Amino acid sequence: MKILNSASALAIAAMTFAGGTAFAADKELVIFNWLGGSERDLIIALEEGFTAKYPDYEIKDINPAAGGDDPRSGIRSAMLSGEQFDLLLNTWPSFEKELVDADLIRPIDAAWEQYGWSSALNDSWRNLATYHGKTYGAYFIAGNRSGVWYRPDTLAKAGIAGEPTQWKDFLSSFSALKEIGMLPVSIGARSWAQTEWFENALLRTAGPAFAKELSEHKVAWTDDRVKETFRNLRDMLEADCCAEPGAMLSSHWTDAADAVLKNKKAGFMLIGSWANQRAKNEYSLTPVKDYSFMQFPVIKPEYGNAMSVDGKNFLVMKQAKNPEGAELFIDFVLSKEGAAIIAEQNLATPSAHVDPSSYDPIVRKYAQILPLVDVFFVLDDLLPAELSGEFRVGLQKFLRDPSDANIDAVTAALEAKASELYQ
Repeated sequence: MKILNSASALAIAAMTFAGGTAFAADKELVIFNWLGGSERDLIIALEEGFTAKYPDYEIKDINPAAGGDDPRSGIRSAMLSGEQFDLLLNTWPSFEKELVDADLIRPIDAAWEQYGWSSALNDSWRNLATYHGKTYGAYFIAGNRSGVWYRPDTLAKAGIAGEPTQWKDFLSSFSALKEIGMLPVSIGARSWAQTEWFENALLRTAGPAFAKELSEHKVAWTDDRVKETFRNLRDMLEADCCAEPGAMLSSHWTDAADAVLKNKKAGFMLIGSWANQRAKNEYSLTPVKDYSFMQFPVIKPEYGNAMSVDGKNFLVMKQAKNPEGAELFIDFVLSKEGAAIIAEQNLATPSAHVDPSSYDPIVRKYAQILPLVDVFFVLDDLLPAELSGEFRVGLQKFLRDPSDANIDAVTAALEAKASELYQ
C-alpha cells in the first residue's frame, strides 16, 4: 500500500530525527501524549505510578496541540520539527503502519519475550500491532465503539420496554420517543462521529470479514454491500430519527451526549466508551441507574455478534534515547499495578492482570462482552489519513442527501480516493 503525502512527511521526519538533539538525561523518559481530558489524566496517573515504583526515572510528558481534529497532523508536525521522544501514544493501526514503513518505530518482540507480555495480552491483541512478522505496539486500553447510549428513565417515560436489540425494533421505538417530544437519535456530525453509525451498520450488514477487506481495499467502496449499508442508514433517517442535516453537521459528539444523557432532549446516541467518563465526571450521573448502553441493534442475524472496538497502544521510537526505559514503562502499564490504575479511571484494559471487580458497572458490562463477540477495529482508524478525510466528508454528504444517486456519488468518490492511495 502506498500512502501519499503523509508517507513523504514521515520520511522527512525520519531524516530529521536522525539529526535531532539528544535528551537531557539517561533516566529521562519522554512520552508524546496528545490526549486530552480524562484520557490524558489516565496517562499522567500511569506516569506517576511508574515513577513511584521506579524513582530513578523522570518522565517528560509532551502534550501538544493536536493540529485540528486529527491528532496525526500534530504528531507529524512534531516529528518534522525535530521533536524527539521515546514513546508515542497511538490509536490508529493505519498510522502505525505508516511509521513502520518509514522506519520510525522499533519492534518490541525481544521485550515481549523478556517480560512475558503474552501472559497479559492474548495473540489477537498482539496481532493488531504486528507487521511483516514483527510486533511494534502493546495495547493497554480497549474500548467499545458499538455502544448506543440512553437513559433508562427516558425509555420508561416513552413506554419502551427494554433495549431494542433488533434494527426493526430500534426504528419502531422512534415514534414513542417523538410522542413525548424527544428527538429519537442525536448525531454529532460536525467532524467524525457520523462515521460511527456507518461502521456499525456495515458490521451488522456485511460482517467483520467484509469490513476487513474494505479497509485493505480488497473490495471496492462501490460494492453493493457498502451501498446496502447506506440504504440501511437511510431507513433510519426516513424513520425521522434525527435533527435536520444542518443541525447534525453543526454538532459535535459532545453535543449529542449532552442531549441524551444530560438534558434529556433525545433518546439515543452512538459513541465510544469514553461517554462513561463524561456521564460520571461531568454530568455526575450514576452508572446503570441514570444511564446505560446497549449494543448496536442487529440488522442481519448472521452478523449479530459483531462489535466495533478501539484501542490505544504505546510505540517505541526508532531514535529513542531510552528504549529500555520505554519497554519498562510498557511492562508497568500491562502489569497488575498498571491495570488497576486504568480500571480506577473507568477504562477497560485487555491486560489479563486486571481485577474485573474493580471496574464500574458500565465498564464491566462491555468488558464482559469483549471475549464473546467478533471484534473489529474501528474502520476509520484503519484507513489512511487521506481516505479517512474523504470517508468523514462522504458521510456528511450522505446525511444531507441520502438518495440513491448521492449514495452512488459518495461511494464513487471513496473508491477514487482509495484507488489513488492503495497501489
